[in-house]
Amino acid sequence: MFPQRSSEVYRTPVTHQPPPALELAGNLEYPNLNVADLNARMENLSPRLHDCWDSIAINDHNHLALATNRREGRHWWGMFFGYGREQMHHMTVDTADFKLQADHTVNIVRYAENDVLLVALGDTRLQAWSTYSKVRDPQSPYCLFLVGESCAHPTPISQLCVFKADPRKAVSGSADSTLNVWDISGADLVSSYRSRSSHTDKLTALTTPSASADKFVTCDRGGCARLWDVRAAAPSSTCLYADSSHLLSFTSAAWASATELQGDNYIYLGDYDGKVHTLDVRVPRKLAETREYFGKGHVAQLIINGPYLAAMSNLPASVKVSNVQAGHEVIYTHQETHSRLTDAVWTDDSTLITIGHGRKMVTHAIK
Repeated sequence: MFPQRSSEVYRTPVTHQPPPALELAGNLEYPNLNVADLNARMENLSPRLHDCWDSIAINDHNHLALATNRREGRHWWGMFFGYGREQMHHMTVDTADFKLQADHTVNIVRYAENDVLLVALGDTRLQAWSTYSKVRDPQSPYCLFLVGESCAHPTPISQLCVFKADPRKAVSGSADSTLNVWDISGADLVSSYRSRSSHTDKLTALTTPSASADKFVTCDRGGCARLWDVRAAAPSSTCLYADSSHLLSFTSAAWASATELQGDNYIYLGDYDGKVHTLDVRVPRKLAETREYFGKGHVAQLIINGPYLAAMSNLPASVKVSNVQAGHEVIYTHQETHSRLTDAVWTDDSTLITIGHGRKMVTHAIK
């Protein structure tokens, strides 16, 4: 049997006195305290364009708003920036007209009016920022001022659209099927219309028309699309389509531009099988047309620009642009656009910009 004093060999030596945790970074005398060393290092929170480019918006003055996020490590946070069209290919922290660092991720940015930016944060907040004012600062008119803020959604906002016919109004939706219509005409952010259970399944997309500020369309993962009228005293909707076969799962939506023949009545819906379906609001519960855009991957986003419909997919990330007035003839295709495509905007009649992770920004010239 060992003598009891031999156990002293396994005790921590008296000479082992490491410095406090904050002084461990770079200390070579105690190399085995890696966890304490890592926790003691201060996180780099300096302003920068992060690797994840998640949202982009453009106003009538061709001014871009960009949201980038840090989505790694134990602390996620993001920033949004404002750039002129001439700065589009030289975006840095220093060349931004305005910038703001947020404590949470910046999920979506959308211009309401030309000088008002809506920002959806990862902690369920929706903010309205004034971005330009010669009254506040004549020397540097691009400056941020918080107009309003609200936490009207129980979960983070996943969909945000501005009514083109009235940019002082916007509609937001979250995956739990909560909807809010926002009014910013009174220099504040006010929810004027709210529904807590718009769909029985996960809300996946919403879209607004170009000629009206009274209605919008939503769709869900269960293959249901609904038309909403915000003029009603209480939230009310009409079922445009409900998939009884359980084969459809809608992922994206776009409201077609008004034409002489179709008016303002056509809706395009993308699904998980890579198809784009056409709905006529005058003929509910019936698909007018179905076209296959992608053999692999779902339709992640649809953006309309006059006769051109841009359809974007992930896995793999790719872009297709078709002329819907010519029978959905595909006039442009781009493969492996990003490692993950997240958002896109039309900058003019023939130029599409996509952003994402990996290859952060790509310009597509449609000829």
